[in-house]
This record gives sequence, C-alpha cells and structure tokens, in this order.
Amino acid sequence: MATFRKLPSGKWQARVSKEGKEFSIGTYRTKKEAEIEAAKVEERIYYGQTLNDRNMLFGEVVKNWLEHKKANVKESTFAQLEVIIRNHVLPTFEHKKIMTIHRPEIKRWIAKFGELDENGKEKYSFGSRLKYLSVMKSILHYAVHELEVLEKNPADKLRVPVQDSVAVKKDEEVKYFSLEELNKLLDFMKTYKHQRFPDYQLYYMLMYFLSKTGLRISEALALRWEDIDDDKITIDKQTSRDDNNKVKLTTLKNAASYRTIKIDQDLIRELKKFKLKQNELVLGDPRFRKNEDGIIFQNYNGHYLTPSIIRETIQKYCKKAGVEYKGTHVFRHTHAVLLLESGASLKYVSNRLGHKTIKTTADTYLAITEKIEEDELQKFASYIQR
Repeated sequence: MATFRKLPSGKWQARVSKEGKEFSIGTYRTKKEAEIEAAKVEERIYYGQTLNDRNMLFGEVVKNWLEHKKANVKESTFAQLEVIIRNHVLPTFEHKKIMTIHRPEIKRWIAKFGELDENGKEKYSFGSRLKYLSVMKSILHYAVHELEVLEKNPADKLRVPVQDSVAVKKDEEVKYFSLEELNKLLDFMKTYKHQRFPDYQLYYMLMYFLSKTGLRISEALALRWEDIDDDKITIDKQTSRDDNNKVKLTTLKNAASYRTIKIDQDLIRELKKFKLKQNELVLGDPRFRKNEDGIIFQNYNGHYLTPSIIRETIQKYCKKAGVEYKGTHVFRHTHAVLLLESGASLKYVSNRLGHKTIKTTADTYLAITEKIEEDELQKFASYIQR
C-alpha cells in the first residue's frame, strides 16, 4: 500500500513497498499526481516486473545510454555526443543519483551556458545550448523508458532560455555572397596562377562548383569523376576525418541527403576542361600524382583536401580579391539564395540541397524569402495602382 507525505516545499512524496521494504519513488506537485505514479509502480510490482536501481548514478546511466547510441547513430555523430557529454554534461551531473536530479537544477545548468561574457556576448551559442539540452533530454528519456529508474523525465518540455532575441537572430544570420561579390571572386580566381602548377585551377573549380550546385563541402570533396553522368551528379557519400586526421568516406547526414541533381552546360564545360588539365598533369608531370579513388578535387599530391586548409586558402583568396570572407559554407547559402531570387520554388531548393524537410529550407532562408515576397508584393501593388 502506497503512502503519501506533504513536504515543507508543498510537494507530495510518494512511497511504495516491495518485499517488506518501503522506498520513495519521487516527489510530485499534487497528491493526485503522486497517487497516479504510485499506482503505476505498484502495478509493476504486482506483475513481477523489474524495478531497477533507483539509486543509480547519472554517470552509470550515461554509460548505458552511450552504448545504446553507438549502435544507432553514425560514427561522426557519436563522436560529437561524446564531446558534449564529457565537456558539458558530466562535470555537473556525473556523481549525482539519477532520481535526485530535478527540473530546477537542469534549468540552472542550461541557463549557465547562456550567461554573458565580458564583451556582452553569450558564452555558448543558442544552437549549442539546444544540442546540450537535447542530449540531456535523451539521457533522461532513456532512464525512464529503457532502464526504468525514473517515473518521468524532469527535462520534458524544458526550453532553452533566450537572453537576447536580437543577438540570437544576428548569430544565426545566413551569410551569402551577392551575385556581384560572387562574380568578383570567381573572376579573380579565374586569372589567379598557382606558383607550382599555374594552369591547375583547383580552387577556382571548387568555388565555382559549390556555387553552382549548393553541395556541402564534405559532399563535394568525396565526389569522383564517375559520379558525374552527362548533366547529372549523384551524391551518396561525404568525407570526414578520424582521430588521426586521416580522411575517410562516410554516409550522408540523412536519407534526404542522398540525391541526384542536374547541372547546367556552363558547369559541364568547366568540369571537362578541369578534368582534361588534371589528366595532362598526371601523365606529363611526375610531380603531379593521381588520386587512387579518382576524386574530382584532388591536390597535386593526389590527396583529398582538408577542411582546415580549404578555410585558410579561401580566406587568403577572398582578401586578395577584395571580397569579404564569410566562411566555407557561404557557397551553399549563396546557391540557395540565388535560386530563390531567380524564382525557384522552396521545394526545388530543398530537394537540391538535400534538406530533410522543406521547413528546414524555409526556416534557414526565412529573411530572404520574406524580402522576395515583399518585393513581389510591391510589384503587384505598382501594377494595379490607379
């Protein structure tokens, strides 16, 4: 028979008995909630279902959760989860009993990441805090539904607090080149001569290709010549790096990322010229080695390009061209924005970029689509003005 006790805090504690021993199953806002949860536990006891150790430490739960995740997520995703757990979750909760972790403590923990530094900026971005809270919710969900050491998830429906909505909006602003900026950079790259191999315009081809296709850089670097069939490109892999910084090919971000897209005749011509020059160098210059996988964007050593080198190199070229450096993802955003400005539908852009849902595309380019809609409305208003 369950017993209930009202605590000084105003909450109700529920206790149940098993094999002559009474133990607490938690505290609840009302006596009714406590009675409902106690009934669930007593039902499990009656039918002989296992009641796991409710004194289990949070660190033990995390260990079990990570083993579960390792079998169900990509290797790169698992590595990211391990970093978040090690650096941002365990320092606060590792040695606490799982049943003693309550909602207010989790709220204080996630709010701490949003505190402002000496420059008035949040210590961690809104997106980072979303990830941390999502991981915490997943761990506690696992504790409730798999380990059954909790009756309910104390982080359920918890949201990340926002210190300054204007700052967050600015932080998440999509960076892209205007058509004028893009052409200025590409014109410079077209005439730029590399010291060792002046006619091997690797970075011009990479920038031009990214701006014409909208591929993620990791997808472009994994592409092989055999992935191009006339005016179609098949995207079915991407590059990543292991702990020793060695390149490896992995699966794509999600099912929607596996796609085949069409390319225009200008890009086809540039790719053909680039392939011809690459083959000439492989056959005619012993210093230039062929990549054994037949990738498109190889360096003269026959190696895959690395993200860090790409960032440094593009930053250098932007400075020389007199164009503001906006990161390496800028070409993907530029491709999407120019498509939208030219009149392409959100659905077409979403499919081309390999977004999981059209909502992702709409949310990412909300400001751009709103401006386009406003411009179109102004055209309509001018047209029918009396």
